[in-house]
Amino acid sequence: MFRLTFAIVFLCISLCQAQTKKPVVPGKNAAAKNTSTKDSSDVKKDPEVTEEAPAVPKEFAVYSIKPKTKGKRMKLCVNLVSDTVILNHCVNDSLCKDPEISKVIFERREGDTLYVLVNIEAFSKVLDKPECDAGKESKLFYARWNTKTNKAVVKQRSYSSCMRGMTNMTKEPVANWDGKSPLILNYHRADKFVELKFDPQQYLLGIQSNVSENN
Repeated sequence: MFRLTFAIVFLCISLCQAQTKKPVVPGKNAAAKNTSTKDSSDVKKDPEVTEEAPAVPKEFAVYSIKPKTKGKRMKLCVNLVSDTVILNHCVNDSLCKDPEISKVIFERREGDTLYVLVNIEAFSKVLDKPECDAGKESKLFYARWNTKTNKAVVKQRSYSSCMRGMTNMTKEPVANWDGKSPLILNYHRADKFVELKFDPQQYLLGIQSNVSENN
């Protein structure tokens, strides 16, 4: 009888503890389950931050970079290569687009410095100026490039531009230049007759002109 009474009491106590026992709260270090994360594709990305420039070529190239963001300007890039060193120089240029002709027409090394002259020619590519459908946008690109520090002083001069009203009056095309005698280019713009000169015997002077002009 005593054993039966003790068993009944023990059973009642066990039932009461089971009803009042609190659920276990996960510890701070416990891993959460069934949590959701927002897909990155749903996040609106800022184009100013996420827009990436195209990969820099590993060989000589002249090319245009079209802006992906409204309000940005098109760029013209000249990529020079010397052994394992690359100089990629880009300028704002919405006229000389996707050049059909780009060639290094002069190159001379002096110590760590490389002097380079590049001829760039493109057909005018516009939609709102039909008179320039067969026009040209042409320029010379001159660089004094220290290949040890990879720093350069760059100058450029246009000698033909239908979009800017520059008429090329040069007698011989640049492609016919022998690379030894002075390269002389002439153009007319507004009321000015301009002469550009590059003398391979005085290449340190770069592109010389009888008229000072930034273009």
